[in-house]
Amino acid sequence: MAVFQRPERVVSKERRKKMRKKLCVRAGLLLSILLISCAIITVNIYFPEKEVKEAYKALEKELMTPEEKKPEGTPEKKTETPPQSSIRWEWVPSAMAQESELSGKISDAVKKMPDVVAAYKEMGARLPQIDRLRDSGAVGEGKNGLLAVREERGVTPSDRSLISAENENRGTVMNGMARAIVRINRVPENEQNIRQVMPQAVEQFASVRRSSAKKGWWVQESDGNWSRK
Repeated sequence: MAVFQRPERVVSKERRKKMRKKLCVRAGLLLSILLISCAIITVNIYFPEKEVKEAYKALEKELMTPEEKKPEGTPEKKTETPPQSSIRWEWVPSAMAQESELSGKISDAVKKMPDVVAAYKEMGARLPQIDRLRDSGAVGEGKNGLLAVREERGVTPSDRSLISAENENRGTVMNGMARAIVRINRVPENEQNIRQVMPQAVEQFASVRRSSAKKGWWVQESDGNWSRK
């Protein structure tokens, strides 16, 4: 005797199949998202504040000072670079803190960046004009490492062009320092790692600007308050 299934039972089986298929697809998507999220790992990068400050100062002294003209026929002194070891150094906070020449290594890393070297030289060339603006009180040293206009009336369109060019160069310098720190930590030089150390690179650059400010210049503290030295 033949058994016939009711139409509604056939329909319910089809629905269950579709439901199982949808659940499998959703489970696959969730698994993919989980795997991707696990693959994104944040690397902790050591940032030596004291050494970075010293590197900033050394770079300014070397790259922003006008070069003296040498007499013709004077041979240039070549600095020999010691051969690099094939051993891969693992940079950890304790090892880096004990390295007395760390600030020099940071400076060397920055000096290998043509865009940063060019920025320093341009800043050095316009230094007298920037000093004039700071002496007048029209501009001050902002907490973000950039020049900030304080008196609109005391700034001409030409001055604004100078300020804009100066701040563009300073941005290049701070970005270069962030890249140098990433390099000496031996981690990938990608946007994520550079962004991680950028706030500290900016903070230390601004700190150097405040400490080197002359009497009468306006400076902005890290808390946002302005004062005159």
